[in-house]
Amino acid sequence: MDYITKAIIGYAEKHYKFSKFELAKLKYMLEVIILNIGELIIIGAFFIAIGRAVEFFVAAGVLISVRTFAGGFHLRNFFYCFVFTAAAFVFAILILPSVDIMTNGLMEALLVASIVINIILAPVSKRKSGQSPKSRMLFKCISTIILLGYTYFLINTRQSPYAEIITWTLVIQSLQLIIGKGMILYEKHNR
Repeated sequence: MDYITKAIIGYAEKHYKFSKFELAKLKYMLEVIILNIGELIIIGAFFIAIGRAVEFFVAAGVLISVRTFAGGFHLRNFFYCFVFTAAAFVFAILILPSVDIMTNGLMEALLVASIVINIILAPVSKRKSGQSPKSRMLFKCISTIILLGYTYFLINTRQSPYAEIITWTLVIQSLQLIIGKGMILYEKHNR
């Protein structure tokens, strides 16, 4: 990973007039992308090996589409981040779908709770917190629209074999927002 990042940063320094701040942002972005791809490949290999590839790709697509704009819980250590991400997928795909949420309005309640949490907390990220209020509002609006789209889809296709996985993935994403916001507030309080 370090080799790829250094090569791209070196190329950018030679061919473009980036400031040190812009290069630092580029380096951070590359590290995040490479680490996330690495995590997804390893976790995906596990789900492919146990015959749950489609479920993994559905959950990963949902998570990436929302988390990109809403943010979430971030860990500095790759190993801990990997374990947390793997646990989130195991819960969303293997464990939580055994809970019947398709009857008695539980799915709808979970989806509404996810939307409300998103509206109140998103975007959650130390990097996004330094953005302008207009930019933060744009991220909040996009993530809310995506959640509303999933909610509409799920309510109208509740018989989909992936409805529970999508719902639980959205719930876990909402929990990440709560944890991430709590960590940011805790760090601000202890400065």
